[in-house]
Amino acid sequence: MSNKKSNKNQGKKTLSDSKLGEPADHQVVHTEQRIEQFSGPIPIPDILARYNEIIPNAAERILVMAESDAKHRRDIEMVAINAQRRERHLGQILGFSIGLFALATSAFALSLGHSVAASVIGGTTVVGLVAVFVTGRIVFNRPKELPNNVIKPTA
Repeated sequence: MSNKKSNKNQGKKTLSDSKLGEPADHQVVHTEQRIEQFSGPIPIPDILARYNEIIPNAAERILVMAESDAKHRRDIEMVAINAQRRERHLGQILGFSIGLFALATSAFALSLGHSVAASVIGGTTVVGLVAVFVTGRIVFNRPKELPNNVIKPTA
């Protein structure tokens, strides 16, 4: 019987045997990083399946929630569009009414012999209405500016 102990690592350099700063002969470093990311209300199918493992029927509930949220958003947008349409229409009717009233007042003042008052009322009304409609169209047709953190598309 031999008192010699067998050493399986004999002849191999280990990390603890090497000096700091010197690489070991057979040292292999393997690093792996995995990032999963999704955007929006619906996760990717793998994550949906994992939700189902934790909570039964969770994937269907998430999809129903996303559909409900999308419908709500469309409904809100439709309400806003209809409100803008009504506001624009009412503004046109009121603007036309005010202009018509001012021109009628101007004609009445002219019939009473007040030509200066008639020309001031009629002139300022026409100039004012034209200015409002022209500047309103310029502001309405101007493209909205993007926030600073949004990358602008290039043509």
